[in-house]
Amino acid sequence: MKILKAFEENGWVALTKFGYGLLDGTKNALKFAPMEYKYLLTILLSAMWCIAFGIYTTELLYIGYNIIGHYVLITCVFFTWFVFKTEKKRAPKSSSNKVKWDMEKEA
Repeated sequence: MKILKAFEENGWVALTKFGYGLLDGTKNALKFAPMEYKYLLTILLSAMWCIAFGIYTTELLYIGYNIIGHYVLITCVFFTWFVFKTEKKRAPKSSSNKVKWDMEKEA
């Protein structure tokens, strides 16, 4: 009963922290894996969850569409990440944005 009461009081907060911790690439079990391996496992996990929820809701006719939709979405996310990472490496280093006061010119 103590666990149920604790969940009722701050359940969404705890569930949200758990979900973000699970999906955070710097904290989950795949944090040291190469990007290709993360991509493959993400696709496989999404297909597994599509099948699991399809069986649970008895929507077996739409499992294929659901898996394809997840595949496209995950591919777009990884491609966007790759483009941003590549462009960040290619961008010229910016100088530090510091203001220097010359008191002789200001007075």
